[in-house]
Amino acid sequence: MAEAQVINWTCGEHAFRLRIGEAEALDDLTPQGIADFRFRCRQGIERGSLGFSPVRVREVIDCIRLGLIGGGMEGDAARALALRAMEEADFAELVKICYGIVTGFFSGKDHDQPEKPVAAEMTDENG
Repeated sequence: MAEAQVINWTCGEHAFRLRIGEAEALDDLTPQGIADFRFRCRQGIERGSLGFSPVRVREVIDCIRLGLIGGGMEGDAARALALRAMEEADFAELVKICYGIVTGFFSGKDHDQPEKPVAAEMTDENG
């Protein structure tokens, strides 16, 4: 699980992150779980715009809300902001944020990234 990512969007600049509890809640709120939700968010690209992604409005609101809670916002404030975002922001922008939130959850932490092996120096014998 990655650290919170600060996103500058229609409703301001806020930290978003899914922790285990928020990911489980979102998993329960989506028909096939968060991996499928992430896949469906991305499908909008093939349809011409993220605004055409086959996701439900409720899923987007819940993902934004839970991402804000994971980023440190209180639950009531996160819900109010997610609902405000639905009214003010472009749907494609919200889907992109959802895609980033869920992708961030599936990504490892910086200290979990595998190291690149050091390449051997080229010599006349092995070059």
